[in-house]
Amino acid sequence: MIETSTIIEAIYYILRKIKKADKIKLVKLIYLADKYHLILYGRTITNDDYYAMEHGPVGTTVKDVLSFDEFNVSRKELRYASSLIEKIDQNNFKIRSDTKKAFDMLSDTDKEALDFVIEKFGKMSSLKLRDYTHKYPEWYQYENLFKNKRTKRERIDTRELLSTFKDDFLKMPAKHIRESEKILTGKFD
Repeated sequence: MIETSTIIEAIYYILRKIKKADKIKLVKLIYLADKYHLILYGRTITNDDYYAMEHGPVGTTVKDVLSFDEFNVSRKELRYASSLIEKIDQNNFKIRSDTKKAFDMLSDTDKEALDFVIEKFGKMSSLKLRDYTHKYPEWYQYENLFKNKRTKRERIDTRELLSTFKDDFLKMPAKHIRESEKILTGKFD
């Protein structure tokens, strides 16, 4: 089940560290933190539904929270997001300066994954992050569909997020990834 409160706190956690970011950057950083956590521990931070879209993989609830979408996010969750995150303009965000949050929804390993992603990717521009996420097979398998405008999005199975590539910061030994897949699927030998 998607925990929107966890997503809101993860966005807030990132913004506390990097101060300000646009929607694409936040969506990509959460995606990379989810991948990292899944590869290490067999679960994502957010449990969000991911889709390959023109600008790379996107967590749908992350996107909805950052859009302050009243259709897909409850009023209570939007109030919570608004209490922590300030929308500077249509695409840029920062934390509310009058708020201090204890991160009740984030585990220690969630924070570890977020810190890792902030350290490795936090200084990248949105476009560099987009290009980086286009290297993952869960996105590039659909690249031609986006180029030819044949689709707007394609569902990514969570298991596909266990992918890495040669020079990836998230790269782990194949044996470790297989163990994380067992945890994810609940299929132990």
